[in-house]
Amino acid sequence: MKKYYKIAVFILATTITLFTLSSGITKDSSRSGGGNLVDDLYEQAVKQNNNLESIEDGIEKFYKSRNEALEKYNSFTSYNSRYYSDAKSKAAMITEAVTKQKANDIISKSEAAYQLKMSDWQTIITTLNTNERELAALHTLLKVMITEPIIAKYQATNSPDNAKAKEASSDLLKVIEKIKALTK
Repeated sequence: MKKYYKIAVFILATTITLFTLSSGITKDSSRSGGGNLVDDLYEQAVKQNNNLESIEDGIEKFYKSRNEALEKYNSFTSYNSRYYSDAKSKAAMITEAVTKQKANDIISKSEAAYQLKMSDWQTIITTLNTNERELAALHTLLKVMITEPIIAKYQATNSPDNAKAKEASSDLLKVIEKIKALTK
């Protein structure tokens, strides 16, 4: 009985060893906190490269100024939309047809002038959105281009030796053969 117990413990230990070796768990990967490794490696590269740092500063400055501008624009358009909605509601309450039409004409003329005035903004926003999508795509490409050599270097210098795995596999096969011989 002791012999079978020792064999079972050996098989269990070998199986756990093989599982651990094949799982890819390392000190470095468990430290990253599960974040995106491309982003993590890129952040490290930015800290070591003034050109990348300048690019990141430029991107951050763009988003800050865009957000400030759009916040003011959104506040402005929201205020105007509210006015036109309220004005149309008020005009709808007028029961006399000629007066109601006159109020609706004033509102329509004012709203058309407002829309014309804001057409430049619409063009700017469309251009901003198009350029922002291009920036996002190029930024992602930059991250991949910067981090690929980093991961290639890691792969070249940190590739684990498979001698222990081969040894464990060989030991496992020996135990399996012993068990087969005993269980025939």
